[in-house]
Amino acid sequence: MRDGQVDRRAVWRKSVERFGRDKQSIVCMEECAELIQAVSKRLRGRPDPEHNLAEEMADVTICLKLLQIMYDITDDELDEWVERKTMRQKQRMEQ
Repeated sequence: MRDGQVDRRAVWRKSVERFGRDKQSIVCMEECAELIQAVSKRLRGRPDPEHNLAEEMADVTICLKLLQIMYDITDDELDEWVERKTMRQKQRMEQ
């Protein structure tokens, strides 16, 4: 870890411990909704003030890590599903 860098996983684990799985799960749902709204605004041609889309993407990325911790999903399990879904998308594009 570089100077000034935070141990992200430690922070995420403490967050789950402090706020609980139910509350963190609700926050994750809300963050996904905010990302949906940011994408919708971009599709409608609205400007992206202060890089809102990137901020909402970061929030959802963190939430995915929280969900992974809360529901005991390993990196390997997640990677396997990403690979499966990517292969399925590749096959659809080749049809």
